[in-house]
Amino acid sequence: MLNIIICEDEIELLQTYQLIVKNYIKAHPQVTIQLVLATSNPRDVEIYMADHPNDLKLYILDIEFPASKIKGIDLASKIRETDLNAKIIFVTTHEELSTLTFERKVEPLDYITKESGLNVVKKRLNSGIDTAITRLVPLKNQSINNFIYTVGPRQYEIPVDNIDYFEASENSHNVFLHSLTEITEFKSSLIAIQTDYKNFYRVHKSLLVNMNNIASIDQKNRKIIFKDKTSCDISRRRLAQFKKDFANSNSVSIFK
Repeated sequence: MLNIIICEDEIELLQTYQLIVKNYIKAHPQVTIQLVLATSNPRDVEIYMADHPNDLKLYILDIEFPASKIKGIDLASKIRETDLNAKIIFVTTHEELSTLTFERKVEPLDYITKESGLNVVKKRLNSGIDTAITRLVPLKNQSINNFIYTVGPRQYEIPVDNIDYFEASENSHNVFLHSLTEITEFKSSLIAIQTDYKNFYRVHKSLLVNMNNIASIDQKNRKIIFKDKTSCDISRRRLAQFKKDFANSNSVSIFK
């Protein structure tokens, strides 16, 4: 699903851009797309980025926020550092700042000046959403067998089949990835991962396991044993439901 984020400090324009996006969504019911955030505060965008690192995202941004210490170009640079695939559209009065997008290597999808008029802005925003869908949705479909995550400024991919489970850290914004070869910590949440990767199952409030890598379940000790002989816990209250769900999806019994 393509998630659209709008950040514009002029409330009337913010509402206008929201309406343009909502009308686009209404006119394209066949496309999985949603407006997840419309705000005048760039800090809200930073929080969303941290909480949803794996979403497909299109940002519609002004390049200046007079009421905030965070500038639009700085926000865009941070987006690009943490998400190489995100698409960014600037809608701004500052045509003279367009060169900054090249200096910062932000690579925006479009740079629209507000002075061009509402009809032009609407037409180019609709065109930008079309382009984002064309470029991002196939990318997601192609990489569904890989898990994509970000550590610092770098993005990584690992085959889903190599992952045994995810574990929420004490820091609610971080997750540990337990794979066949390593343990890696990165910013995300179990909810975000489970939304995008359906073969992972919540067996504990802090554990999300790869159903395809389970070798057996030790019911007495409430342990999940993976094919590589590593293990993790399963909560008592989730065990019964897990047995039903696994039985519905697989004819092979793994319960000992």
